[in-house]
Amino acid sequence: MAYIFQPDRYLLIQQIKRVAPYVRGRVLDVGAGEVDRYSHYFSFDTCTRMDVRHAKSVDIVGSADAIPLSSESMDSVICTQVFEHLSNPVKAAQEIYRVLAPGGVAIVTVPQTNELHEEPFDYFRYTRYGIKHIFESAGFETILEEQRGGFFSTVAQMRIRYCIDRFHLYRHPMLAKLVGFPLKLYGKWSIFLDSKDRSIANSKHAMGGCFVFNKEK
Repeated sequence: MAYIFQPDRYLLIQQIKRVAPYVRGRVLDVGAGEVDRYSHYFSFDTCTRMDVRHAKSVDIVGSADAIPLSSESMDSVICTQVFEHLSNPVKAAQEIYRVLAPGGVAIVTVPQTNELHEEPFDYFRYTRYGIKHIFESAGFETILEEQRGGFFSTVAQMRIRYCIDRFHLYRHPMLAKLVGFPLKLYGKWSIFLDSKDRSIANSKHAMGGCFVFNKEK
């Protein structure tokens, strides 16, 4: 598959790298998917990959709102870009709290602005206030929150994603190669513009956010 630069994915990886030091001990990756994208950024004793579908890289099959593990059996939970696909996000947050040992942390990333994907299992988008409310109501303390992108990169992401879907770029590698470089320049430029615009107006727009939630001892 051709690689096409997307501001959202680029910035998401940067966020994962920044929060990686919080991850430790026994790790559960909730909604891990078929591809292990992030575990090499973390230090851990064990990493259990869970998803709703069977796959070679999946250790246990289960749903986020009914995690098939005993209480307080994990030290860290990773859950990236999953909560938009959960029909019961409140229950999922409660389950993550349940399986974490006291002092454990949950690393959660969510979209705020995103195209429809994995339809029809695409239910929600989250502001930082919404996802914090869900996790804090489950008993967590928010110890870090970071917005992903601003006005310029959000607009660029939407335009780049439209081009990918409209012209089926992942199915046409030659076309993807032709437009890939200018799209990357545009995406990187949009991220630069966001870095220079510290206004409230810019901060009202985001592709999503990254959060670290703590289960107090």
